Amino acid sequence: MVLHHRKPKMSSEQPVKKKLRRTDDTTESTDEPDYIHTLTENGMSALHLSMPPNINEADLNTLNVQLHSVLDANSKQYFRTNSEECTIEPAPNICLNLSDTQPLVSSFNSNHDREEWDDLEVFQNALIRQCLCGVSENLLRKPFDGNVSRTVALSEWPINKLLQLLSNLQLLFDVYLKQNNVGCICSRVVGICGALINNEYNLIKQLLSLTDTRNCYVNYLLSRVISSFLIIAKTDINNDWLETITNYLSLDYVDYDKMNFSLEVIRRVVEWKDIEIHVLEEPKSQDAATTSGHVELSSFNCTTVKYHDSESFDTSSIKGLVIRSLESKWFQLIGRMQGLIENNHTVHSQTCILAFLSLWESIISVKANLSVIDTKPFYAHLESFASLFLSSIPLPSIIWKQLLSLFNEVLCYGSTLALQDMLPDDTCKLAYVIVRYVKDSRVLERLPYRCDEGYRVHGFIGTIPHSQASQLQVDKTLLQKMVLLVLKSVAVTVKETRTDSSDSSVGSDDYDYYQDMQLIERSIRDVLKKVDVFIKTSLDFHPETQFSKLLIHLFSDQDDYMIESMVCTLDITVGISYRNAVFPDLVNMLNPVYAFVEFLKVVSHDSDVLLDYLVSNETCFLLYLLRFLKYIRRNWSKFVNSCETAGNNELGNTMTVLIRLNMQINRLVSKDLFPYNISPVLRLLEVCENLYESNDSS
Repeated sequence: MVLHHRKPKMSSEQPVKKKLRRTDDTTESTDEPDYIHTLTENGMSALHLSMPPNINEADLNTLNVQLHSVLDANSKQYFRTNSEECTIEPAPNICLNLSDTQPLVSSFNSNHDREEWDDLEVFQNALIRQCLCGVSENLLRKPFDGNVSRTVALSEWPINKLLQLLSNLQLLFDVYLKQNNVGCICSRVVGICGALINNEYNLIKQLLSLTDTRNCYVNYLLSRVISSFLIIAKTDINNDWLETITNYLSLDYVDYDKMNFSLEVIRRVVEWKDIEIHVLEEPKSQDAATTSGHVELSSFNCTTVKYHDSESFDTSSIKGLVIRSLESKWFQLIGRMQGLIENNHTVHSQTCILAFLSLWESIISVKANLSVIDTKPFYAHLESFASLFLSSIPLPSIIWKQLLSLFNEVLCYGSTLALQDMLPDDTCKLAYVIVRYVKDSRVLERLPYRCDEGYRVHGFIGTIPHSQASQLQVDKTLLQKMVLLVLKSVAVTVKETRTDSSDSSVGSDDYDYYQDMQLIERSIRDVLKKVDVFIKTSLDFHPETQFSKLLIHLFSDQDDYMIESMVCTLDITVGISYRNAVFPDLVNMLNPVYAFVEFLKVVSHDSDVLLDYLVSNETCFLLYLLRFLKYIRRNWSKFVNSCETAGNNELGNTMTVLIRLNMQINRLVSKDLFPYNISPVLRLLEVCENLYESNDSS
């Protein structure tokens, strides 16, 4: 945020001349003063300025009383917490306006304020250039030195000035992290950050106390500053700082502001990953020897410090430290959050709940790259939170979505569970609970996916008023998350069942065991049929629509959901067929060939799209294609029959796409342009092509 203001002038300290109220005037109107400060505070005599002759002392005293009463009224906080009402103050304008009648802080001298604003602006402009070498040492340290600049505590600073300081700190840390990713950091930036880490200015403790300001903008910016500081400091931090942050989660009373701040700081640290160079900052030409960061620094004759060790880029240590600190508060936090979810009547409580669920999802996510030992304690209470789906108190759709996102991340089938031979017990228990709730507790009917009359779904802000009150509106995102969670739960259950059936301790004549397996298959069939009816009823599909095709159209606007659902249905089919299931209608219902044929229709039979999926790491298409090609190789006749049943010439259309894909991959491999070893897929594509050619010749 760049600060603009004009230079102070002598004339700016003079009061604007205006006609004042006469002493014999009986009207009740009062004059609004146009003073920046009172005359005595401005030191008019020292500036050799005299008051207008028509102002008497009595009128001057009256104006001063009125001015201070207005300032006292304007200085009150309008942001309330822990209440039923939600009054939000407007976003502050941090640009300095010296003509404003409200002083920044009554204890600040105006000339001193202007000097500090000038210092902050010089410091900020240097940070924008990503180099502090041109800034004097005295000015460089001044914004952080309490003996020089902070005559009052940070908590007593005006909001505008406080936001400016926090913005500069955030910009400082952003510059450090960005240059650290390049491996070359401005020496002055390193020096300032090192001083803050060593607590030379006792600044962090004062920053943590700013949560008492009860200002939502300060808290938001403060959470970003503290999280960036922790990432830079890594393990070189004062344990009291981390203890202060986590203690906000276990206070004797519920403080939404402090809890949100703590949850946001921990989440940002956990989610942190290396900064990537923005496309606009990449080198202009191919022969550029250095990155944009080096070019930008060298253009200012910057003295840099080079980092080559891996520890300067590794954030796993601070992530582990933060997670272990949170673990000691986790059990108490779980109980408190369950109570808040059951009494989510205010915006503050719902915001806190969403922040907690988002943090929980980030901790469990494989993208966080946390160790299994550190994350294991956070799987313990998932079943109790799944029971909230059956709560007698209806949950808002936004909390449903976040809960479903959390459970979908736990059952990360396409990225993790589908590749494991032995599944974690906590994950399997959650899958069993979801299957049981769908089968026996009618949890699908509890899903608040329909809007009330007079509203419609807006993808970014939820439900909004709509003029056509009779129009039915459905929250498709909520449906997608719920259906995908059920598919994952069924796939995990089948995979666990298949693992048990391959146990050598189970004999072929173990009647009780196979009775149990038959019961599980019956439950799976009932669950999937409930999902089938639920989707058709919710989105007005034709009753005869095949289930696999149904899923493709449900997830057609979400590539990752669609491909993961295809992996689930394929693995469920293979798992059931592996045991020669007694429910052939279930196998036909999940026919993976129908799903693939419909998928090709959605992507317009474009092999380029499939190639993009293979190269990208945003979906699990590589896993799906590899397993699907193995499936059709083993079940070629069923593949041919299913394609012919799906429509005229669908076999030819499908094989044409696969043959084109094979040719495209071979061209890239021959030029050594494919990002990984794709040989297993190429071999399977060639086998399927040979089977297709032999089928035509026969």
